[in-house]
Amino acid sequence: MAIGRISGPLLKSNLLRNGVDLAFETDLLYLDVTNRRIGVKTTSPQYALDVQGVARVTDLEITNNLFQIGNVTVDGGTGTISTTAQEFSIATADNTIVGNRVLVGDLELNNNFIENTNTNNDLFIRANGTGNINIVGNTQVNGNLHATGNISADGNITLGDADTDSIFINADIASDIMPDVHNTYNIGTDAKRWATGNFANVTTNTLTTNDLDFGNINLISTPGNLYYVSTQGDDARAGEHPADPVRTIAKALSYAGVGDTVYIYPGQYQEAFPLNVPMGVTVKGHSLRSVEISPTSGTQSNDAFHMQGDSAVEDVTIKDFYYNSGSDTGYGFKFAPNFRVYLRSPYIRNVTVITKGTTTSNTDPRGFDSGDAGRGALLDGSIANSDSREASMLFHAVTFITPGQTALKVTNGSRVEWLNCFTYFADKGIHIVDGTAGLKGDGKTRIKYSGLTGSSPSAGNTISLYDANGTLLANNTIESVDTNSVVIDGKATGYITPLSRNKKTVTAVGNAQITTGAPVKFGSGIALFDGTGDRLSLTTQTDFGFGTGDFSIECILYLSDDTGTESMFDFRAGSDTDSALHFYTVDRKPIVAVGNTIIMQPNVTLINTTFYHLMVTRVGTTMKIFVDGSQIDSVTNSSDLGTTKPLIIGSKYDGSSSDLQGRLDDIRVRKGTGVSANFTNPTAAAVVDQYTVLKLDFDGDNGSQIITDNDTFIQDVRFNNGATATAITLVDHSDFGGEIRSIASASVYGNYGIYGDGSGSIVYAIGMNLAYIGTGKDVTNDTTAVIQANEITANNNANIYFSTVDHKGDFRVGDLFRINQETGEVTFTNAEFLFNNNQGITFTDGVNTTIIDGTKVESGNIRITGNTISSISGDINLNSSSGTINLQDDVNITGNLDVSGNVTVGGNITLGDEVTDTIQINAKIDSDIIPAADNTYKLGTSLLNWSELNVGKVIVDDITIDNSTVQSTASNGNLNFVPNAAGKIVIDNLKFASNIISNDSGNIVLDSQSESVVVDSTGALVIPKGTTAQRPGTPATGMIRYNTDTNVFEAYDGQWTELGGVYDDDRDTYITPELTPGADDDTLRFYAGGSLVADVTANRFDVQRLEVDDISVSGNTLQTITTNQNLVLQANGGGFVSIENFSFNGNQITNNVDGAVTTLKQVGTGYFKIEGNGGFVIPVGNNANRHPSPETGMMRYNTVEDRVEIYDIGGNWVSVAGATGAVTFNDAEEIAVKLALVL
Repeated sequence: MAIGRISGPLLKSNLLRNGVDLAFETDLLYLDVTNRRIGVKTTSPQYALDVQGVARVTDLEITNNLFQIGNVTVDGGTGTISTTAQEFSIATADNTIVGNRVLVGDLELNNNFIENTNTNNDLFIRANGTGNINIVGNTQVNGNLHATGNISADGNITLGDADTDSIFINADIASDIMPDVHNTYNIGTDAKRWATGNFANVTTNTLTTNDLDFGNINLISTPGNLYYVSTQGDDARAGEHPADPVRTIAKALSYAGVGDTVYIYPGQYQEAFPLNVPMGVTVKGHSLRSVEISPTSGTQSNDAFHMQGDSAVEDVTIKDFYYNSGSDTGYGFKFAPNFRVYLRSPYIRNVTVITKGTTTSNTDPRGFDSGDAGRGALLDGSIANSDSREASMLFHAVTFITPGQTALKVTNGSRVEWLNCFTYFADKGIHIVDGTAGLKGDGKTRIKYSGLTGSSPSAGNTISLYDANGTLLANNTIESVDTNSVVIDGKATGYITPLSRNKKTVTAVGNAQITTGAPVKFGSGIALFDGTGDRLSLTTQTDFGFGTGDFSIECILYLSDDTGTESMFDFRAGSDTDSALHFYTVDRKPIVAVGNTIIMQPNVTLINTTFYHLMVTRVGTTMKIFVDGSQIDSVTNSSDLGTTKPLIIGSKYDGSSSDLQGRLDDIRVRKGTGVSANFTNPTAAAVVDQYTVLKLDFDGDNGSQIITDNDTFIQDVRFNNGATATAITLVDHSDFGGEIRSIASASVYGNYGIYGDGSGSIVYAIGMNLAYIGTGKDVTNDTTAVIQANEITANNNANIYFSTVDHKGDFRVGDLFRINQETGEVTFTNAEFLFNNNQGITFTDGVNTTIIDGTKVESGNIRITGNTISSISGDINLNSSSGTINLQDDVNITGNLDVSGNVTVGGNITLGDEVTDTIQINAKIDSDIIPAADNTYKLGTSLLNWSELNVGKVIVDDITIDNSTVQSTASNGNLNFVPNAAGKIVIDNLKFASNIISNDSGNIVLDSQSESVVVDSTGALVIPKGTTAQRPGTPATGMIRYNTDTNVFEAYDGQWTELGGVYDDDRDTYITPELTPGADDDTLRFYAGGSLVADVTANRFDVQRLEVDDISVSGNTLQTITTNQNLVLQANGGGFVSIENFSFNGNQITNNVDGAVTTLKQVGTGYFKIEGNGGFVIPVGNNANRHPSPETGMMRYNTVEDRVEIYDIGGNWVSVAGATGAVTFNDAEEIAVKLALVL
């Protein structure tokens, strides 16, 4: 009988069979049968007996002539001992060799003996360092052989030469024990049997036993042959023995049956693809990287392996095949045609698939762009046999390197277990898609329903689904039925289920509210926005992240004003450039923008105070606007509108502007579908369908700010037996898609990570690493080239449930939960986060602790329970890093409110609800304080006055008080201060009463600084008056008063001086402006000693005597005061000294009156005398120059008659010498001198 592996006392597990070789304790004794060598403590003996360590031999015979020990050689032929060392030492007593005998210490070489001469001491033959002791030739040990190390034998081993010899094995056998010839040798005999055999498995063709009792054991004979494949093998062989392998894997597979294993020795194998692995057969390579399988030249575009049920492929590398798109071949693994799974699915373990495209380059060494690199695996459940239990395959520790091609594709109901597997450079790492044929080529659709009225349907009935408008959506014949479910043959389409969603919370901000007052379009109410701070707010959620998919947003709009920007829907998150939709109007023209980029702006103007149905929608890459069902604009747009977004209705994303003034009704937001064609203007409110993610009807109480999201979804399901149902709860297309369960796997580089398409496709990816997805063939690990949206792609309602880690280590659970590895930030993108744990969650850094459970959130001394925030100990502090804390809703504080930062309140503020409440303001007010209505509200009351008012400027009606100035702002307006009744106006110490200003405790000072104090009046100014004794006790310079004793005005300039003119102390010297009060004679009079000494009018200065420096003017005399001092009258520059009509200029005296007579007149006996010795020049001229009206005595020199002539009494001009003579020169000179002196 054939014995597989035997363990226990007979042959322990440490006796191993390695091919044809036999090993004890791995390398203790190794029998190299092929090379006929024995190794001790080595598995690779190089000599007939190769001992790695110390060998003790009682008798050692060397038959060769040459014997070498280290660098010492003993030549028996020549009788010489030589060494290659520089020194040869023999350690004997006398260091000599005597005859045939050599003594080295206790070692004696005598003839053919080497022995230790020291009785009972051991003999050691020891190599230096790691060197070996090699015995060449046959070795006979007459005594016992004891090896402390391993024993290896390269050749055959014969243990014992008679059946009386015994073998004792105390060690464990660490190898298989294989017979040299199949089905030839026995273990034990009839006479000598092993007492007990303990085996994990026994495989036998024939079992002969006497009285064998198996007890309760069900003994089943299990087939399990091994077929060996080697590059040195031959397909003509049977392949059943390690020494008898076949050459090809295909040949071994042709021999193998259920339970058999094809064992592949290391090497590179070219096989004709595909390799068909029969049911129950395992293909196992020696190790993953030592066995490489590639196709023959004619089969490079075929699949590598076709798998049947219960089969397996392990520990191989598959490479160098290509994908043929025409035949859809070129996969590493596929189901075999018409395959069956009875017990277990095919199993792929420790396998690597490496492919590349046919066209490569330095920049594309793997042929990523070639598009024909081999693919990983295609699991198509449609080719399964009808009696197969399932269509499934398990991959464990598998790597697919498929540049630009799909690594794993699943369709038509297949199921895959994907454990610790990797894909690199794949177009799609994991691709699961709904097929058309379905599982086993006969896919079914299971539909569950609820709300049945009437009899249950039966096979042969039909099921139909209608929408809310009565339009038929789907209709099919029922193949079979179950409780509340029916089965349809084939893939039934058109059946839908409502999206599972929670009602959304809508927050009304400002005065946004429901009104039931007209006009109302549908239902009982409508949303009202007053255009000032009103809006509806919805938090960030995935339902508003439209991505690149279809959507529609619609409403009924009623505008109340004509101009301006008015926002209806804004999905932007925190920035006007955020890639999200903004739908608004400008001057009543509808506009659609993505971010702040306008993409549609039709030239359509809506009419004020008119209802319109508006819709913005996208189908595919076409976005449109509809008004009352008619398209008014269209644009190509494929913008990615994000995965999660908020929604603001009635204002901009931040509520800062563009507030709507008007009404909105019947708001509906749908995701996953859109409208592409014109439709009838709605006459009733829109219905909630399976795509609706928000529906607002506003049918609430008048003035209410409670806005309810309507999620009611009722379907119209009918059976032709008359029964109806209210909803479709499940449409199961799993026969056409499939299921993948991935654990601890990775997709690296390439275009997409996990890609699902179709509602029947389900992926559970736990602990998936998606690294550098979207980078294609690039291996530079450029994080900017990563397309994280490509990590998980779910189209057409594919179901992908995942927890992943990306190239940065960021952890992600679905689309709702992320952890940033770098920052530690945890992000929940869903509006709600539910954690079910009775004990709650405790967060701690070792010092601080936060506890979250179902009833409270407790952090430090703060506890949040229900709608209450409380302090366990101490104050509650609200701090904002931005400096602002926004409270959106009503806040009711029953205790004290202490805010250390800023407080901003957007709405109305009421401080205090009782007159006994007080407000204390310790801070400075950093803004204007403006009353809500003009001239309405008061500061203080008649009973409660403010103590002080300190302001830079006060304006009261037409009065402005600015710095130290109080003035009227009205043009030419008066400034009136009026006390009540007998009261007085008091400013500082001044009291104003009627026309009196008084100071009870000091002076009254009018200080104009550098300017003047002006009293402008037609009346009079009364100054203080009193006797001399009543003068102020401590006068100050500048004081002025009227002295009733002296009846004069007086002023103080260090002493009291009288005013009202200038007076001396006894008042007999003074100046008056008029002779008597009221005379107004325009004369200023100067008195001295009681006598008038001078007066000044506008025309003259009259004084009895005037002295100016050294000049005295008295009476009619102008003279110098100093004796013999000249009196000089001198004009400045070219001017003249004028006295009456005469002007004096230099030595010239001129009568300035033209034609006037200049007269020199003496009185009495006086005469004119001209002194000097020069001359006296009289007027000179001809006859014509004579005076026209001469006067007797007029004298001149006539140049014609050459004489001095005189006009005589007779009226004639005659010579001064008489008629007969003339004066002499001397006479004339004397006359002239005398005349000159007189003049």
